[in-house]
Amino acid sequence: MVVRAALLCLALVLGGSAAIADTAADCTQGEDALQRIAACTELITAHTQPPDDLARSYKSRGSAYAGIGKPDDAIADFTQAIALKPDYAIAFAGRAEAELAKGNFDGAIADYTETIRFKANYPEAFVGRGYAYLVKGDFDHAIADFTETIRLAPRSTIALNNRGLAHKQKGELDLALQDFTAAIELNSSYALAYNNRGYVYEAKGQKQQATDDFRQALLLDPTLVGARDGLKRVGADVALAVDTESLVRGGKDLVQKHCASCHAIDAQGASPNKRAPEFRNLQRGYPILALREPLSRAIVRPHDEMPSFRFSDEETDMIIAYINSLSPDK
Repeated sequence: MVVRAALLCLALVLGGSAAIADTAADCTQGEDALQRIAACTELITAHTQPPDDLARSYKSRGSAYAGIGKPDDAIADFTQAIALKPDYAIAFAGRAEAELAKGNFDGAIADYTETIRFKANYPEAFVGRGYAYLVKGDFDHAIADFTETIRLAPRSTIALNNRGLAHKQKGELDLALQDFTAAIELNSSYALAYNNRGYVYEAKGQKQQATDDFRQALLLDPTLVGARDGLKRVGADVALAVDTESLVRGGKDLVQKHCASCHAIDAQGASPNKRAPEFRNLQRGYPILALREPLSRAIVRPHDEMPSFRFSDEETDMIIAYINSLSPDK
């Protein structure tokens, strides 16, 4: 009887340990964000984890919140993780990304700087900080960070494209042309680099090269409204542009139906819900490549009362095209 009781106790302990292990795995590796949030919350509220493990749970939940477009909740969790583990570089990086999504570029720069302090050879931190500098108009610091990214990750097409944008803003057209061309050589399907190189060719008066690049950009990604407008400016055939205009109209209809009750969806005006970002500013927090991913997975949810729904790939393209039409990247 004593042996049987001991075995029963052992089974209960092992079963409990297995359940905890399963929950921990769900927290870090759950199939979707809501599953990770639920699992991490269970671990956090149990108050049984040692500090380092608890910090990881907060970090994982913060990443999941960021993934569904809840940057305030993400920032709160990353802050808890950092309080428990002050040298937690990945938590600083996660909080920086959430600050970017909110448009707090100074906060993002500060957190990326902390990330680099604890993890010096982390290209994602340099490219993120460079983007924040780029949006702020600090082109020299942006170029320095993108250059360091390229040193650490020579095949980073995003860093090459963004450094090209910074050079273009400084009027350094030949350097911009080199960067966009290098990005295209690494990824011949990089529509945004064709689009941006088209701007440079246009600025240099090379209309045929600009036409070729704008046309290629639209063939690869018809949501690039800037390329549509570029074709019109250089007087090229606008057959492709008609497709883009159709996407823009469809996108406006979608956001008018699903989003206008909370968000400002036009080029001017404030959002009816103060916590809902204006559509014209979304590209600043979510560069166009980054914005497409959460939209295709599930609608970005910056405030709790927003309904949850999914868009098809075609609808996502429409919304991206409409957002591009509000603040095209030029």
